[in-house]
Amino acid sequence: MYFKFWWYKSPNFLALLNYFFDFLLLIKNLLVKKYNSKLKVICVGNFTLGGSGKTPMVRFLRKNLSSKGYKCAVLLRGYKGNLKGPIIVNSNTHLSSEVGDEALLHAKDGLTIVSKNRVNGCKYIENLDVDIIILDDGFQNPSLNKDYNLIVVSANRGIGNKLVFPLGPLRESFRKAIGKVNMIIKSINSEIDHHSLIFIERNFKKIIDAEYLSKIDKGLSENVIVFTGIADPDRLISSIKNKNKRIIRSFLLSDHQEIKEKLAKKILELSERNNADILTTEKDIVRLFGYQEGSSKNELFIKSNIVTLEVNVDAETIISDIEKSLNLTRK
Repeated sequence: MYFKFWWYKSPNFLALLNYFFDFLLLIKNLLVKKYNSKLKVICVGNFTLGGSGKTPMVRFLRKNLSSKGYKCAVLLRGYKGNLKGPIIVNSNTHLSSEVGDEALLHAKDGLTIVSKNRVNGCKYIENLDVDIIILDDGFQNPSLNKDYNLIVVSANRGIGNKLVFPLGPLRESFRKAIGKVNMIIKSINSEIDHHSLIFIERNFKKIIDAEYLSKIDKGLSENVIVFTGIADPDRLISSIKNKNKRIIRSFLLSDHQEIKEKLAKKILELSERNNADILTTEKDIVRLFGYQEGSSKNELFIKSNIVTLEVNVDAETIISDIEKSLNLTRK
């Protein structure tokens, strides 16, 4: 859920109301018992509700930490999945309805655990052959202490009007959040930064720019149909247009929204009628995995072309800072 006024400068009276909601969050968090894991816990989070590029950054971190010899496990709640966990995710057998779409993506990369209760998930991982737990989201969750917080900020959205939900997009006050942050990754997705980036840069200096590069098969036809249910589809649409593709129709679903059989059939019919290729993201395609042969969902799964996302950022600076902060030694 988003409101347009979240992303514009707010009137002063809303800022006064903001203290009330911030106080409620403070009281709630004080009542939560905190758990310290035996393992090092790195959290990839964001300041605001919705997506900012956390999942690609988690995949990037796992890849680069693993290349240095660290054994990593990704832990997440499995948003919109019905399994409580803790459970090890199998990308070949689990469905997105069970563990969520993000968990299936992570499971392709390595050990991934879904647990609605992050503390229980952490305790479960402590019994496995793991050095580092990487949390996909959970920065504001007070039940589990984190050793390193890496925050991803979308350059075109920033932190909006700097107010706490429901007055703005922040999950907690920026003043409280910034004190827990080790590094900020600015996800560059527009030529002009959101006005709130000035405020962030004034209050925090360890900020690294990251480009999220979309890759599309060069052999596709000029005409394409796009379907996606991600938090910020504008970046995807822009990247497709920049590849000189003509978008016949784009189906922009809400974040993590299920793709119904009726919609799948409609996309397939439009594709055939316009001689257009079908494009979607890695995150979207996993929601079509495992459906019955002969169904429109299964056919859409087979016929869809994937737009992959590559993070272009200074990996050595990030990994070195994590190692220094956590006193890690490469194996």
